[in-house]
Amino acid sequence: MYTEQHYQMNRKQLRQRSVLLGIPAFILLAIVIASFILRIKWLTMLSTILLGSFSLFCYYLLLYPVIAYGRHMHELLFGRTRTMTGAFKEMGRDLVLREGVKFYPVIISVGRMEHPDDDRLLYYDANLPLPEWQQGEWINFTVHDKSIGKWEFVRQP
Repeated sequence: MYTEQHYQMNRKQLRQRSVLLGIPAFILLAIVIASFILRIKWLTMLSTILLGSFSLFCYYLLLYPVIAYGRHMHELLFGRTRTMTGAFKEMGRDLVLREGVKFYPVIISVGRMEHPDDDRLLYYDANLPLPEWQQGEWINFTVHDKSIGKWEFVRQP
């Protein structure tokens, strides 16, 4: 599902956004410093408020989603992962936001389908196309925490 190329594209996008957003922030910072040196109180206050607002807006709306998704991919590619085999039960249609990344909840059964104690909750990345899983199909998942990083069909044990 994820490759090193996807991760590098995410890093490139983060660098591009940082540079594009850093230019206006640098200009506002220069205005703050110049107005402080020239002792223009109203301009110092106004430019400081604008710089702070701009920085918060850009970080939480434009940078954080890319950072969170990059962290998610890094953990799945290079972090501690484990494999889990289970029968697919259902995939939720409502998006879930976990650590800044949108997911679809997936329920699998690691034992018998009729026992709810055997159910496990995993999360499938909402940015990827939805797989064509049928209820009862056995699938081998590679997961980090509860996020699915890789899957493949297996024969029923």
